[in-house]
Amino acid sequence: MSSYAGHLASLQQKANIIASEDILTDKGVLIAKSGTAFNQKTCQNLLKFKLLKPVEDSIVIENQLTSKAIYARIDDLIDKDTCLSALNDKLRQAYPELTKILQMCCLNLGKHPLLLQKLTVLELEINDIFKQSLLSAYFAATSSVLVKKDKDYVINSFLAGIIHDIGLLHIDRYILTKPETLTAQEWRKVQSHPIIGSEILKRIPNIPKVVSAAVLEHHENTDGSGYPRGKTGEHLSDMGQLINLLDNIIVIYNKKLKPFGKGIQSVIPIVQINMHSYFTEVVSQTFQLSKHTINTYQQDQDYSLLTPLATHVQQQQDYINHLLSTVKLANNNIDTHPRESTIASIQSIAVNILRIVDSAGLSGNHLNWVDQIKDDSEHKQLYAEIDDTRLMQGEIIYQLNTYQKSVSVFINNNSKHPITPILQKVCHEFANTKKPQPPKALTLYWNKLSKEL
Repeated sequence: MSSYAGHLASLQQKANIIASEDILTDKGVLIAKSGTAFNQKTCQNLLKFKLLKPVEDSIVIENQLTSKAIYARIDDLIDKDTCLSALNDKLRQAYPELTKILQMCCLNLGKHPLLLQKLTVLELEINDIFKQSLLSAYFAATSSVLVKKDKDYVINSFLAGIIHDIGLLHIDRYILTKPETLTAQEWRKVQSHPIIGSEILKRIPNIPKVVSAAVLEHHENTDGSGYPRGKTGEHLSDMGQLINLLDNIIVIYNKKLKPFGKGIQSVIPIVQINMHSYFTEVVSQTFQLSKHTINTYQQDQDYSLLTPLATHVQQQQDYINHLLSTVKLANNNIDTHPRESTIASIQSIAVNILRIVDSAGLSGNHLNWVDQIKDDSEHKQLYAEIDDTRLMQGEIIYQLNTYQKSVSVFINNNSKHPITPILQKVCHEFANTKKPQPPKALTLYWNKLSKEL
């Protein structure tokens, strides 16, 4: 609980927090009387002592988010994004009832003051995650309407989407704000946030079990490569898979597409190479949204950068190939040992990466694009091909990083396990293989594209 108190201590500088009842330690010592506004001393005491009851049950935040404010935040977030605004306009034209449906979903959220408190803290403390949660809720409800899900499913999917990351508020602030790479122990704590979120929901009356399950499963994949339990498809819910996929789509859009002048429709090939990780019907549901997308970004490409782009992509492929050979060797050696759930999870991640590589057509060495550029007059087509490859490589590198984190967690928890030396070699190889950085000209160009959006 001290982790949430830590967020409240930070929040105390941004909003007034008031005790709604006497706050006591587990020994009955009074920390704050009912009606008392929090100050620095109060916050320090919250961090020092174990409380009689969870602190969130005993506070109110002035100007806390309301249902109406949540709807306005979603509307404003979409309106400020050229691509999402265009998509939203087309959806509202095709489905005029969407406005009322989204308002209904927000009103339902208003039945749970504790969740509005958590979302208020999330907005002020981890704003990028808050915005991501708003979009997850919007797309969950909207895509559910498109495939004619019933009213309860639409409302519950919105609720699961908007609250799926509240467990992060119970992770230490220094971990969430740490600029350096997380240690294995820190990554393990981050991986616990779906469990924490699900447990919070179990304490709140009238939260549907399907919502709690979706929050618990929003990082699980059908092939067992997810967390926190490494569950496989037969043990997962479609709503959990929906939130998982939408969460990934939004992250890819915000971090890998938008900064490079690409619209949300460009996420489709990346989802396609990950098809084996999600329920087919969930992928189909999200792809219903793509029918309403338009290419809102039409910047002219700078073909003078074609050669440095091709060189950078080739260097990235060499980097990926080297790490893949390390992963393959480790996986083959692990196969000689008895299967355990944690080992199975690591192997599932490795197999998942190899499947993605094959699906993306990147399993072999690439063409020598630099030589091809000299002879090819169709630079527009070639530029698109190379840049699409760069996007696919980004997904593979992300998956390799996930593999490395999982391996580090295993080593940290199993120092004497017989496969630990094998995995230690993997970590050593990853740590000593330098990821190629794009040339300055490309970085400047991408920054220019990003600012134009």
